Amino acid sequence: MNTNINFKSIAIACLALTPFFGWAQEQQEQLSEQKDWTLQSCIDYALEQNINLQKSKILLEQSRINTKQAKAQMFPSLSASTGHTVRNTPMPEDDSITKTSYTGNYGANASWILFNGFRRKYNIEQQKLMEESQDANIANAQLDMKLSILTCYIQILYAKESIKVSKSSLETSKKQRDRGEELLNAGSFSKSDLAQLEAQYSSDKYQLIVAENNLEEKKLQLKQILELDIAEDIDIPEIEIDESEISQPLTSKEMIYATALSVNPTIKNSKLNMQIAELDTKKAKSAYYPTLSLNAGVSTGHNSLSDLDYGKQIKYNFGESIGLTLSYSIFDNRERKSTLEKARLNETLSNLEDKEVEKNLLKTIESAYLDAVAAQNSYIAASENLKAAESSYELIDQKYNLGMKNPFELLSEKNSLLNTQVSKLQAKYMALLNLQILNLYQDLPVGF
Repeated sequence: MNTNINFKSIAIACLALTPFFGWAQEQQEQLSEQKDWTLQSCIDYALEQNINLQKSKILLEQSRINTKQAKAQMFPSLSASTGHTVRNTPMPEDDSITKTSYTGNYGANASWILFNGFRRKYNIEQQKLMEESQDANIANAQLDMKLSILTCYIQILYAKESIKVSKSSLETSKKQRDRGEELLNAGSFSKSDLAQLEAQYSSDKYQLIVAENNLEEKKLQLKQILELDIAEDIDIPEIEIDESEISQPLTSKEMIYATALSVNPTIKNSKLNMQIAELDTKKAKSAYYPTLSLNAGVSTGHNSLSDLDYGKQIKYNFGESIGLTLSYSIFDNRERKSTLEKARLNETLSNLEDKEVEKNLLKTIESAYLDAVAAQNSYIAASENLKAAESSYELIDQKYNLGMKNPFELLSEKNSLLNTQVSKLQAKYMALLNLQILNLYQDLPVGF
């Protein structure tokens, strides 16, 4: 047995496989890396993976099939049939003896509705509208999804920046507590004053924990919206927000509403439902018209008892038929009249619902517009207040270090500064949220 090993071949193979192993390792590292979820990547992922949206797309495909089926009703129908019978007949001479015969029949029939009060035409138009309506339903579901993601995403950004503010406040409290301990050891500070600083330090640690828990809660909400796996972590990258975006002049609410009316999927769906209701009324009226049908067929057959052979029987028994059928329902127990009355009521109801949808959209736009303006004004005011609060705190801090202010006065001023920082932060992200909401209702891109 040959046990020689070709080390040269092995070495060459290893060298050849080295790039592959390097690529595989690189791919694995990429997979293990934390993915940064931008606002757009969150939206793109949800639009592609959300289960409800996928179900809506299936319903759209079903609606398209219904449209094809409605169109097919305009064409004639064709059917073919064949029947075969075996029969035992007693002989006249002796009932105990029977004669067996075999009969075969063949036929093809076609029927075509020439006129039925335009019901088929109305049905096709209605199915097309239903298809558009389902498409609008998908667009509306996508809009709702974008609103949910946008709201949650901005809440996460707010929570992350709140943590920064809390950490800064905690760091300041720690320095003040440590300074108080030094002064206490030096004999120039009381234990009660130090206790105030300790209490503030503990309070700031607690507020930091609250801020961190709030961030995790909002991240969990976003994960649930995106329907991510339980083991999947989600990280929102830091972004720089241009303050000019927050205070940018708004388009008039009249123009925003006018744009929303033309692009909002809920409005579009409402208009489609009105047209569908109108076609229901037309279909109900068409029932009062007669139905005219064209029928045609061919048939033949054979019998084993015949003296003719199979081919001649098929030839001689061949027959053709064609005819017109006109039918009209004279009395239908009020079915047509009731159907028409209900269709007209449904049409009126659809018109009222359309007006209601428009009014609801107006309320939404007005509320978002008012919130955006209020948040912008709050942000401007909070920015000015923050400058004053920072100056005031620096002055108090200097006096405190000189022994001219007590810890209570210092902490009071520090908390006032913190509240002003939080107010500015809230106004900042509230303005950003409502500005983006207004963009969504105008079918404009969202992002920072």
